[in-house]
Amino acid sequence: MKQFLHDRLPLDEVMTHLRKPLPKHINLLFSLGSLALFLLLLQAATGAFLALSYSPSPDHAHNAVKYITEEVPFGSFVRGLHHWGASAMVVIVFLHLLRVVLYGSYKAPRELTWVVGVLLLLVVLGFGFTGYLLPWDEKAYWATVVGVEIASTAPGLGDVVAKVLRGGSEIGAVTLSRFYALHTIWLPWIAFSLVGIHLFLVRFYGSSGKPKNTPDEMKSGKPFYPDQVFEDLLGMLIIFIILASVAIFVPVPLEDVADPTNAEYDPRPEWYFLFLFQLLKYFQGPFEILGTFIIPTVGMLLLLFLPFLDRSEREVLWKRPIALTVTSVCVVAIVGLTILGASAPKLETVEAEVQPTDDTQQITPLDTGIEETEEGEDVFDFELTDEEIEEAK
Repeated sequence: MKQFLHDRLPLDEVMTHLRKPLPKHINLLFSLGSLALFLLLLQAATGAFLALSYSPSPDHAHNAVKYITEEVPFGSFVRGLHHWGASAMVVIVFLHLLRVVLYGSYKAPRELTWVVGVLLLLVVLGFGFTGYLLPWDEKAYWATVVGVEIASTAPGLGDVVAKVLRGGSEIGAVTLSRFYALHTIWLPWIAFSLVGIHLFLVRFYGSSGKPKNTPDEMKSGKPFYPDQVFEDLLGMLIIFIILASVAIFVPVPLEDVADPTNAEYDPRPEWYFLFLFQLLKYFQGPFEILGTFIIPTVGMLLLLFLPFLDRSEREVLWKRPIALTVTSVCVVAIVGLTILGASAPKLETVEAEVQPTDDTQQITPLDTGIEETEEGEDVFDFELTDEEIEEAK
């Protein structure tokens, strides 16, 4: 069999490429990209398992998630892996992005690698937003309502985008079906396509290494296979053990089925959108568009075109004062807003009881055609007079 494969596949060329040496001084931070890929594959595998028992309709979605959690063998565990894996993926992708900024790895000739990576970050956040509605509970429904309303504030095409997301004028069966299709079909295709391009660019240009690596050191480190592969697999195993432990001991919450008439519900997004949720509190009225559209859009565009804006020499972050200042402010702002959003108290509906006081004046009811029965109940007198009958004619 081995000879058969060797005669028909370029296995020797593949192994030569895999054994290509990496730059010296590569550390564990350079494994974050591999961990992000592992989490994407884990999300795909657990999502495929959950899709076997899920029904994307308002009448069955909540019961399907409850059935998966309580009845399907290992359903609660797999759902926990999928839920907490999404959070872990956001963290790992964010740390991977910071590592690239730290070492200036987005600089020439790796500008396109960075651009594709930022697009992958947007896809990851898209997974979080579209998957949020699928349980069809109170939290999912009302958080999606807020998210779609935020999208509608975009100038020009805002209303069109919101209508396309909803599939109409309100969130309902079509919305759930569209979010399910985006989450399970469209976004996975986009994600794996971008991952393929990203990996090709990484292997084509090679690992960026550290800024202080000399040209000789860039080609004299440990081989990718088996040394770096072993370290990556070890990191994947550690991540899986952590996620499995959380999935077992921290059940994924499921609130009551979504009630579109419950206007008193206080919606809260998932933690990785809390910084936007908190940001909206500082912009009200005519300035609302600053928090809903302008600031997030400008921030994402600056991030996307960072390699073309930062033309300084490639140095570590603390040797680039402007980049260090901007990065520090952005990280502190995002973390701070997330903490404030998580600690903000939820709205509570308090029913005030009016107690009679000595100064309360007793109001005599007007004669409105209401008769009082012996038991003290008010009963409307629906009998018409002769004059009312004539007026009706």
